[in-house]
Amino acid sequence: MHSLESEALINARPSTVWAVLTDAGNLNVWESGIAAVDGELRNGGRIRIRPAGSERRNIRVRVQQLPGHVMIWTASLPLGLSKTARTFTIEPMEGLTHLHVKDEHSGLLHLLGGHTLHLTNRPMAGFVKSVRKRAELLDRI
Repeated sequence: MHSLESEALINARPSTVWAVLTDAGNLNVWESGIAAVDGELRNGGRIRIRPAGSERRNIRVRVQQLPGHVMIWTASLPLGLSKTARTFTIEPMEGLTHLHVKDEHSGLLHLLGGHTLHLTNRPMAGFVKSVRKRAELLDRI
């Protein structure tokens, strides 16, 4: 298994950060690296994500949530060939919000150095930076 992580302290309320992450209709508006989302980001839901710059590739994602605190997107290929789990964790911290995002990649193709499912076309740190920017902007309004 291989993982990537990024985190940030955000000068916005946890509810604002959560709203940014779960607003499927606007994920393509800010620099998330996602061109389109079909479906609702709710616990037990299934969505389709099209990474920006990918005209035809859609990734099916299962959504699990502890609303306001943790959300996990899981995408996989059949027969255990590849699995990606992106975990978003939000915690209040001294008047700010701590956001931690972690991608875990596993499966046979990953072990062989091949295909890994990428849920966005943005590097992890860029994605987190964009969430921070949008949440801080929206929290001022």
